Amino acid sequence: MQSDFKRRNYLYSLIAGACMVPAFAPLNIFPLAFLSLAALFYLVSLSTRRLHSVMLGWCFGVGLFGVGASWVYQSMHSFAQAPAVLAGFLTLAFVMVLALQIALFGWIISFFTRSLLIFRLILVYPAAWVLVEWFRGWFLTGFPWLYLGHTQSDTWLAYLAPIGGTLLVSWVGALVAAGLVALTNSPLIERYHQVGLPAANYVRTSEPMAHWNRIVGVLFLAALGGVSWYASTLQWTTATDKRITVSLLQGNIAQDQKWLPEMRAPSVERYMDMTRASWDSDLIIWPETAIPGMFTQFNDLVMAPMQSEALANNSRLVLGGFLQNEKGQFENSVIVLGDNTEYPDSYSKRHLVPLGEYIPLLKYLRWLERWMDIPYDNLTRGTEDGLLDINGLKAQVSICYEDAFGEEIIQDLPEADFLLNVTNDGWFSNSLQPYQHMQIARMRALETGRYLLRATNTGVSGIVNPQGEIVETVAPYTQGVVTGEIVAYAGSTPYVRFGNYPVVVGVFSILLLMLLLVRFNRRIG
Repeated sequence: MQSDFKRRNYLYSLIAGACMVPAFAPLNIFPLAFLSLAALFYLVSLSTRRLHSVMLGWCFGVGLFGVGASWVYQSMHSFAQAPAVLAGFLTLAFVMVLALQIALFGWIISFFTRSLLIFRLILVYPAAWVLVEWFRGWFLTGFPWLYLGHTQSDTWLAYLAPIGGTLLVSWVGALVAAGLVALTNSPLIERYHQVGLPAANYVRTSEPMAHWNRIVGVLFLAALGGVSWYASTLQWTTATDKRITVSLLQGNIAQDQKWLPEMRAPSVERYMDMTRASWDSDLIIWPETAIPGMFTQFNDLVMAPMQSEALANNSRLVLGGFLQNEKGQFENSVIVLGDNTEYPDSYSKRHLVPLGEYIPLLKYLRWLERWMDIPYDNLTRGTEDGLLDINGLKAQVSICYEDAFGEEIIQDLPEADFLLNVTNDGWFSNSLQPYQHMQIARMRALETGRYLLRATNTGVSGIVNPQGEIVETVAPYTQGVVTGEIVAYAGSTPYVRFGNYPVVVGVFSILLLMLLLVRFNRRIG
């Protein structure tokens, strides 16, 4: 009977992980994030064995990433031309590996099963969850996707991002989930087991303990709401008197078309026509790799005429394409036209996408070419900072996936006046990924207290204000131009000054302190 019950719990955990996905964009049903994580916290609180806790975490991760990151299959099957079976196998392997990181959450909390329930809920579980998210953000170059904090981009909790970044938002969100468990389910947990007490004491101690847990849950949730509301009233950065008008071009060129030899000229000509209709803007931005090749290959068709027209209209034009460095290596880059200089300013992507822009041991994987497209060579990462001078302002520039890494963005602040991101999410068209990506990018505007300009090939393009709100956009999968005016901002948020250090040190300290207390109690017991 007990074995069957535990097997059902694994299924419940899997379902809970899958149910968290609608809390993210595009559905944005943010309460589901609290409820799903509360379900996981409840399930692991019933476990007294390490293996069970680890498996519950792993099942939750399979549900979360199996639904929320399923778009990996599309890029492999539709664009890398992998057969459905191979693409499905690789996607399953990707999900299983990511789920191991949530299994790590179960492993960490399994060291605290002898602690009081309320301490586990309020202190251990949220801290362990945030620690695992931080780990996921850098392990094997990082995959900071589907963070709990991302689901709160439109709630009061989002205003904690300038203070401690997305991880602080995740921490408070996990605390809300823990408060819900303490408020609603602690009687059931206390009746199920009271770790460290004789069986005869279960009934006698469960009701008083559950009563106090409910009180703590109510007070805790009220306190979190108050702190989040107060954070929404704070202003960390200030607007300057510098303003520019901008146009973000969304050409909506299908990914399976833009790289065809016969489509390269029509693709860039579409962007040139859109640019010529937007010369009244101070800044015009093309998406990532809008030029489908080396900049030098398009010098006569694009670079020379666009430079002349930009100078004549006193505008700046940011183009995405590829540069070749002194060593003959290729870099995913942007350049700025419109300055009267011999060599335009440029930026090359520093954080490359594993298995996308570079493949470890690539020369040993050539045998896979019989089933799927394998790149001829890896791209090379850039070495310069992300600051570019544009129209008298400094832009912090990121390319695609880089905008998911908050601690890398703030390396170029507070010098930057605004953020600029170019992206091509066409690899994942008609999936959840483009909406999730924009939601992540919005957190960078919140963390830094600055405008974000985001130009994508197929969507989601938009102008995001310092409060993380999309103020101008066009519909995804349509050709259009996002136009508007932005203001340069100055100053530093606490997150810009300290990054993730306060949150990471905080969760480490809590877990270490609780571990010492557990061992002390075990020793005297």
